[in-house]
Amino acid sequence: MAGPRWEQAQKAVMGVVQQAVRYSRNGIDCFFMNSKRVGKDLRVPADVEDLFAGLQPRGATPTGLRIEAILREYMSRLERSVATAFARPLVGRLRSLAADPSLDRTLLMDSAPTDDPESVLVSIAKRLDRGDFPLSQVGVQLLQIGDDADAREALQELDDGLAAAHGVRDMVDTVPYRGEELTSDLIVKVLLGGINRRLDRRG
Repeated sequence: MAGPRWEQAQKAVMGVVQQAVRYSRNGIDCFFMNSKRVGKDLRVPADVEDLFAGLQPRGATPTGLRIEAILREYMSRLERSVATAFARPLVGRLRSLAADPSLDRTLLMDSAPTDDPESVLVSIAKRLDRGDFPLSQVGVQLLQIGDDADAREALQELDDGLAAAHGVRDMVDTVPYRGEELTSDLIVKVLLGGINRRLDRRG
């Protein structure tokens, strides 16, 4: 994701930050595919500028590895909250569960994964199913940037075949490239679309 696409990504994330703070007291988190640099609770465009400063896209596309790293802490905390909740009075249980709201992550990708995101996503889905968590608890949206055919095929397989092939919940939505410029409105549209589809399935 070099050149204009990288610049588009930065501007789009800046726009998402501005939209997010209108509706929530919390900012957004931003992770990178090939960097350990992480932006937590970003609230203003300047936060995004500081985060992107000096970074350039490079290397492979370790999608599965990054998804696992991003969701590991959340999943562990979610499972702990359930395990400890039943040892508390009812009010304490409700507070404990409410402390872990649903989580949605949107990944911007311009090339096919170079590892195995399917096994990571299946493992997370099985953990959510075992815990009987709501279908809307965790969602992953994969948004393709650019017209790489291998990326399109790989993302489509994750969207279409994951739940049926492994008998797990459908928590992945992919959006192939349709010639649109990457903007904050597009990212928000993809994010809300994934949330609404899972709510419809829960229906």
